[in-house]
Parts: sequence; C-alpha cells; structure tokens
Amino acid sequence: MKIQTISLIIAGSLFALWMGWGLFLIYSTDRPPYQVVDRLSSSIEIRQYQEQTWISTTHDNEDSSFLVLASYIFGSNVEGEKVAMTAPVITDGKMSFILPTGISKDNAPTPDGQAMDFTTVPARRLATLQFSWLTPPERVEKKTAELLAALQERGIATQGRPFLMRYNDPWTPPFLRRNEVAIEIQ
Repeated sequence: MKIQTISLIIAGSLFALWMGWGLFLIYSTDRPPYQVVDRLSSSIEIRQYQEQTWISTTHDNEDSSFLVLASYIFGSNVEGEKVAMTAPVITDGKMSFILPTGISKDNAPTPDGQAMDFTTVPARRLATLQFSWLTPPERVEKKTAELLAALQERGIATQGRPFLMRYNDPWTPPFLRRNEVAIEIQ
C-alpha cells in the first residue's frame, strides 16, 4: 500500500512538472502580433498580421528541418548570435520560423552553412482555425477542409495554399498544445 501511495505521488508530481513546463513555454515564447478582425466561430478567426521575416528550409523530414532552423537560432551562425525562438513554427511544404520583431533578412545573423532562405512576408490577412492535441496529416487535412468550408459558406475568397502553425514544443502535453491551420484571404 505504501509503495502505491509513493508511486502515485511521484506520478502526480511528474505530471504537474510536465504541465508546468508546457504552461511556462506557452506564456514565455514570443509570438508575432496580430489583430482579430472577425470571429466566425469559437475556433475560427480572421486576423491582420504585420510584416514578418521568416527563415525557411526543406529537408527529408520535419525533424531534420527543425534541427537546421534550431541550430541557426541557437547560435550556429557566422556571428555566433542566438536568436529568440518564436511561435508558431509554420509548415507548408517547407518549415519556417518567424524571426523576432526587429530582425529582418538585412540584419539577421548570417547562416553558417545551413540550407535556409530568408523571406519577408508582407502584412496580410489570414483566416485561422485553432485546435489542440497532435497534428498527424489526416487531422490537419480534416481541419483544413473545415476551415475552407466555413470560408466558402460565408463567401470569403482565399489566395495561396493553406498551412499549419504549431505553437508548442514537442514536450508540451498534447491537451495544452495550440495548433492552427491558416490561409490568406482577399
């Protein structure tokens, strides 16, 4: 009986630490500012974003793409400068990190051999659908179809391709994760 109680206390403590870590990262990671223009439902918003600078790469899989981008922001660049991590991480056939406000392709540290591109993304209006838990391809496709159907139902024209935005690290408890599918609207 005593071993069961100790095991439950340890398991509860580890779960609390796991949740605490997830919440810490949620509230401490910088995110690009946006203004909510309209709410179509509890999970769908129309947002206006300011200009952003992205670093992007395409590799064999998401893990290797993430490692290339992470190495750059953790200081593996010519200047040896660390760049603050921001959220969300964007996936649309390639993986992209948004550089913090004030860093552009003109003043960002120089990559040290990493295969990456800098892109200035102009101010734009996005429709987003927020969801939690994990992001397997079939779930992302389902949420994308849900967003596109809601926009079509309201006669809102889109442009470009939908993409995935993930706000949390892989160690955040799935039920605390924030994910969004998004598409630019006209």
